Amino acid sequence: MLLELAAASGVAQVQQSDRATLIAQANAARAAQDFKRAIAILEPARTANPNDVEILRLLGTSYAFDRRYDDAIATLIRARDLAPDDLDVRAALARAYLWSGRRGEAQVELAAIKARDPGNADAALLHRQLESPAPGKEAGDAPVRRRGAAMWSEVSGVTLASGASRTWWTIGGSAYTQIGARTSISGEVEREARQSRVDTHLQARIDQQFSPHLRGYLAVGGTPDADFREKWSVRGGVEVDVVKGVTLLADARHADYGSVAITAFEPGARVTVASIRTAVTVHMINLWDERDTHRTGWSGRIDSEVGRGILLFAGAATYPDTEAGITRRMRSVFGGVAVPVSRATTLRLTVDHDDRVNSYRRTGGTLGLQIRF
Repeated sequence: MLLELAAASGVAQVQQSDRATLIAQANAARAAQDFKRAIAILEPARTANPNDVEILRLLGTSYAFDRRYDDAIATLIRARDLAPDDLDVRAALARAYLWSGRRGEAQVELAAIKARDPGNADAALLHRQLESPAPGKEAGDAPVRRRGAAMWSEVSGVTLASGASRTWWTIGGSAYTQIGARTSISGEVEREARQSRVDTHLQARIDQQFSPHLRGYLAVGGTPDADFREKWSVRGGVEVDVVKGVTLLADARHADYGSVAITAFEPGARVTVASIRTAVTVHMINLWDERDTHRTGWSGRIDSEVGRGILLFAGAATYPDTEAGITRRMRSVFGGVAVPVSRATTLRLTVDHDDRVNSYRRTGGTLGLQIRF
């Protein structure tokens, strides 16, 4: 019996020695930025030690640096389940979620870290990255995508107030790029065809993050030879985080239709509940129309991430809407889904319905594709 105990102890010592050697080799490969070699070392170590939290953490983060995000997340979830109070594991999992674009789930892990250690340094860094609409590369981070493009097409069935039926088509595209750690610019073109009338609208926009809790934008647009859209417009807005999960919004717009002009101001708020990966946004809409009459309305929207980066969204609004220099009451509802089809590509489908009082009713569907480079 003593001999058996001694043999078991010897085996354990050898296994512990082998484990320490493998971890040292993996750390050396990681320090040299050779994450594929680190993975090759750590995968057999995981097989031999399936419940070793340190090996799982090192393997998961190596997967993340190698952009194998699904493998990273699965491995780090296993480590978290084994050691739910290990904040290094939770921080690694939050980063893997963030780098893969699953920001809602990253928020959940961040909240868990803050609940256990409010002054955690990793939590402060993760908070800054999550609050940034397009975060730059921090020390030790995986590369982020700083450019992107989108395209969309919509077809709508329309019934005019006269009872006549029409089909309207819209196609558009946009592109953005970061020009600094906190600044991005974008451009957009959209062509809307309403039978014989066609408007092509152009827009340029700049977004700026002034601090971790304050962001703003400015946009200018125009429609050459406009029929129903504005000839030119300028708009801007700010977002400020006031407390955890609550952001105040303010947008202002001025549009000129040639013979008339309108001005709008839209204060609002967004409430984010990280634990259920859901955000609710509401706006009050104030518009001074072509007769300088003050009209009001509202809009509301809910966005919820249901897992694996899939986003569901829906909303409704009633507001004063101006077309061809004439303002009427618009009632709208919409809903849709955004599905990541790869690490850099998202497919979006939206269905919406508008009822413009004494003008038309429209039901449409939009298919869009967003690509990040």
